[in-house]
Amino acid sequence: MTRPDLPGTTACSGVRTDLPGLDGHELSTRRATEVRAHLADCPDCAAEAASYRAMRRTLAELRDVPLTPPGGLLDQLLDRAASPGVVERAAVVGRGAVSGSRPRVVAAGVGLGAVAAGGLSLLAWRTVRSRRAPA
Repeated sequence: MTRPDLPGTTACSGVRTDLPGLDGHELSTRRATEVRAHLADCPDCAAEAASYRAMRRTLAELRDVPLTPPGGLLDQLLDRAASPGVVERAAVVGRGAVSGSRPRVVAAGVGLGAVAAGGLSLLAWRTVRSRRAPA
């Protein structure tokens, strides 16, 4: 029989699933107590818990880092917005089709889709029919 404190056992896998929520107070008091008891007996799971704590500290420190955009970013964005390329113009047409503000684009898309589907269906039907030629 396997010991519950060996890595890879059911106890370890259950504890490792709960480790992200241990220090964030996301576990019930009972489950947190069970996890902490397991961590006291299992060095591998304790090391995993320590890595989660280190990650939480790092993320908390990053939250306090002031963010400053690179110089000239606003000017670059305004220049790009003033002279849209082909991709940007196509995106505007597509966005209007999706939102419903351009009914002609929607109707054209539906019509092209129907024609394409009909053509593919006809091609598939002819292919199947030619393979079943009478003997």
